[in-house]
Formats: sequence, C-alpha cells, structure tokens
Amino acid sequence: MRLAYPSIVEAYKKRYTEMAEPKYMLEFISYASFVLRDSFEGLDWKQLLDWLHRHLEYTKGELPKPRAELPIDIIMQGKGRCGEFALLYNGLLLANAYQTRLVVDCSTLQDKSKKVAGDHVWVEVFINRGWVHVDPTEKRIDEPLMYALEWKKDVNLVYAVTDRQIADVTMTYQPKR
Repeated sequence: MRLAYPSIVEAYKKRYTEMAEPKYMLEFISYASFVLRDSFEGLDWKQLLDWLHRHLEYTKGELPKPRAELPIDIIMQGKGRCGEFALLYNGLLLANAYQTRLVVDCSTLQDKSKKVAGDHVWVEVFINRGWVHVDPTEKRIDEPLMYALEWKKDVNLVYAVTDRQIADVTMTYQPKR
C-alpha cells in the first residue's frame, strides 16, 4: 500500500525526478558554461552555495506565475524564495554527482507557544556517510535545529524527497526532549 503524502511533497518529488534526468543535467551544465559563462562543474558542495548566490536573489516580492520549477528556469527567473533556492542547489549538487534529498517542512501549528509551522524547503547532501542539512536560502550548513530553536517553528512533519523515495525525517529537525 502506497502512503498518501501532502501534494507539495509529491510536487517536489516530480521536480526532483525531472531534474535528475541525464538529458536535463547535460542541458543544465551546458547552459551554465555557454550561456552564463560560469561553469559549476567540479565545485564542491560548499562552493556550489556561492555559485547559487551569484545567480539567484532572494525576494519577498511577487514571483512569476507559474513559478520556475527547474534549475535553468530558476536562473532565468533570477530571483526566488526557499523553493527556488533548494531546487537550484539540488540541481547543482546532482550535476556534480552528489547524493541529495529535497527536504519539505509540512508541519502544522500544534504548539500554540510557537510562532509558525511548515512552509520551508531546504536540502540534505550525503557527506562522509551521513546526511548533512544545508539551507541554501540562508546559506547555513549542518544546523538542523535552527527552525525549531531560532525560528520558533513547530516542527512536526518533515519529509526528505528523492526521485525514488520519500522519507519522514521529522526527528532530525526536532530538539531532543
């Protein structure tokens, strides 16, 4: 029996699957090299964060409808929020043969003492035999508790998404009780 996941999780799984296609990866690499004249090939996972921030600006303002969903379109859009930052960073990592997961916070507000819940996307990258949290929007590395502790989010339902799997990773983002 297949579990039913929130529609946003299914949407990110679809985007991950599309960008992971070898044909798309080749197009993405070529676009960066020949159109942008700023190759990202051979950069490590931390250098890729700098590359991303050279080509994407954070905005709270309006974004085109529909929003860009794949790396090339995101670069062409030139600005975005957490979804665009996570998708572009994920694409950069995949193009450099890193194992990645898009992480989608689907939490709902249950603890009335908290300010917010849900509505954020980031990435995990597999480094040294373990998943490392990277928030490409904030340019923060290995700080999985930042949402609960700093942002005062009620973190209670978080999924990690690849083209082949959806995993509940909520415990990683909750302080130990």
